[in-house]
Amino acid sequence: MTMAEPVIEQKKEIKIDAIDRQILNLLISNARDSTRTIVKKLEGMGTEMSERGVGKRISRLEKLGIIRGYTTMVDLIQVNMPILRLITVKFTSPKDFVARLDEMKQYLTGAPYCDFSARTNGNIDWIELKFFNNHEQAQKEEDLYRAWFGDIMEDYRSYDLDIHKMGWQLFDEDDFNRFIQSMTKKEDSGSSINNPEGNSNPK
Repeated sequence: MTMAEPVIEQKKEIKIDAIDRQILNLLISNARDSTRTIVKKLEGMGTEMSERGVGKRISRLEKLGIIRGYTTMVDLIQVNMPILRLITVKFTSPKDFVARLDEMKQYLTGAPYCDFSARTNGNIDWIELKFFNNHEQAQKEEDLYRAWFGDIMEDYRSYDLDIHKMGWQLFDEDDFNRFIQSMTKKEDSGSSINNPEGNSNPK
């Protein structure tokens, strides 16, 4: 290596196996599950482990920083936050764009109703998810938001969402391929999720 060559730090690859993913998915589903409960659920998935073994794996995942914390999922209807709004923004470019974008980011970071915001690539530049108690509240926030930051918005669109699925799971390439192959086989056999027998005219 010459003096002109940069030193590139190699990030240590963190390995997790199928059992780690099973445990993580159970914790994602319910972070309050005890090790005993996790052991029972793993048994139902065909994985035999002791409580001590599960505890050691969870501790290792925490130390590696893979588990960064635990959270609680709530029923949005019961906590009076039924309005989920998706916002997309296409930016314009005034001279003070960087400063104004930073102000918008600070606003969204502090807003209790903003659950997610991100810069994107493609036809839109920004995307957000916001939760509200009612439509009137959502409309009031939208009017103020567009008034405050309209100078950097070329296009603003909002959509109220009817949630079909909310949540996620860990998977690897093998899991992905197995699912796609199973769906392909159903399609090839003429069956479907709603019509698993493949009848052309299900009753």
